[in-house]
Amino acid sequence: MALTVAQHLARRALSAALLLALIVPLAGCDVRVPSPFGAASLPKEFPSDFPTPPSSKLQSATGPLPFVPAELRGITAQWTSTLTRAELVSFYAKDHAAWRLTGAPLTPPTAGPVTLGTIFVMRHDGDGLTATVGVGMSNMIDNGTFVQATILPARPSPSPP
Repeated sequence: MALTVAQHLARRALSAALLLALIVPLAGCDVRVPSPFGAASLPKEFPSDFPTPPSSKLQSATGPLPFVPAELRGITAQWTSTLTRAELVSFYAKDHAAWRLTGAPLTPPTAGPVTLGTIFVMRHDGDGLTATVGVGMSNMIDNGTFVQATILPARPSPSPP
């Protein structure tokens, strides 16, 4: 019986150690997701002048992730809006304050009930932040129009030889 108790205690200690090993790194990830206890919130690093979709509710936000290289430490936010896809495409089809469109939007083909929506690339004046905004992707959350923005930091300039 003593061996069984010892094995049980060892398993519990191992389980606790594994849980701690998972929780500690994730605690620094600044992952914010909706929960029944409160609403999602944007990370403090999210640009305050970013054009968030009108008539929308934030569903989730993540980043910046500390365990990836600095140039890849992006922030992703997802909203659902009561506006139509066409209204949101029109909203993102124009420049917003310091956020400028880069090239024409891309609308990939749909595959059955799955759509990737219309994709915009925007650049922030002065600091080189880049945002990719997807409007009208398949929305499994509610009947709203789904919008996702991923913001990446400026790419470092190559050093002169």
